[in-house]
Amino acid sequence: MTRASSQELVGRIYEAAADPGRWPSVLHDLGQSVGAVAGAILVTRADRWTGWRCSPGTPAGIDDYLRSSTVTRSEITTRLLGANRAGFVADHELMSDEAWLADPAMAEYATRVGLHHAAATAINLPTGDLVVVHLHREKRLPKFSSSDLARLDAYRPHLARAALLAVRWRLARLRAAAEALGLVGLPALVVDLRGRVLAANDLIQSASAWVTWQPNDRVALVEPSANVLLQSALTELREPTASCVRSIPIKGTACSDAAVVHVIPTLGQARDVFLGAFGIVVITPVCASSCPGAFILQALFDLTPAEARVAHGIVKGVTLDQIAASHSVTTNTVRAQTKAVFAKTGAHSQAQLASLLSGLARMPGDDP
Repeated sequence: MTRASSQELVGRIYEAAADPGRWPSVLHDLGQSVGAVAGAILVTRADRWTGWRCSPGTPAGIDDYLRSSTVTRSEITTRLLGANRAGFVADHELMSDEAWLADPAMAEYATRVGLHHAAATAINLPTGDLVVVHLHREKRLPKFSSSDLARLDAYRPHLARAALLAVRWRLARLRAAAEALGLVGLPALVVDLRGRVLAANDLIQSASAWVTWQPNDRVALVEPSANVLLQSALTELREPTASCVRSIPIKGTACSDAAVVHVIPTLGQARDVFLGAFGIVVITPVCASSCPGAFILQALFDLTPAEARVAHGIVKGVTLDQIAASHSVTTNTVRAQTKAVFAKTGAHSQAQLASLLSGLARMPGDDP
């Protein structure tokens, strides 16, 4: 690669920090400079790859591999971190060729698609993110030489600065999202996969009736039973399809209104690179009322219209048989809808559901 093309690549590395869509071509050219056919930039937080981009030459199946359990069994990243080098490291410096080929990442993906020798660098950022740039050669090619690694090391400081810029821009966007929710009157905070608060709007400071701050930038709910559900939801943020409750009711008291806490997972996909691995916690305060309407129940807990009618009836003290008769459905249908309501609200009985929801407000347009 000529000096001019090298300088151009450096410029495009910084452009990719702002535009993730540029990473594939950057990785392609970086790999081509040392004879690598496949390249990837990956971001991990809390022991999980949360976003990545790959060069056009990367064989199919990389996305499935990075989302699989194989990732947790591979020792490659652990060995890379253990090398503690501010530069690129070749596979033969991390482990023997036999151990390399036996590693799950090689045995269950790379070797099967014709890849063998690799060079990679790990970049630890002050935000807690780990960025890895990984390059692979085809099986027929030799291992990376010291001159290959030196060529890659010339780009490493630029890759590290670009990664830091990208993460800082991500945090700025998260703060903007929290502030935007504050503009419509909703206390909100952004957390990472460890439950650590990354950003919060000013309204959170006035939510002390519901929220309490914990050591290490974490939060908890004042009401113990609601806090159990919150901590479970935070633990399962990394699993968007998990069955944990993410809409958590907080009962009103003589000193505070009722509220509903929503935990919204926003786990990154491959295209996101630096944008994933966090969740948004939003508190919806609701004024006290004797009985919530179906409209607010549906909106706050993501209930279907039928489930909302069932929840509304239960809070009003109507029996399941009466609910079934009033809507011309069977009692078994209403029982199934009741189970769905329990799952979405975290309640375990009709009495508990009525107790939890009886403090919610009536909104314009609610059913009487």
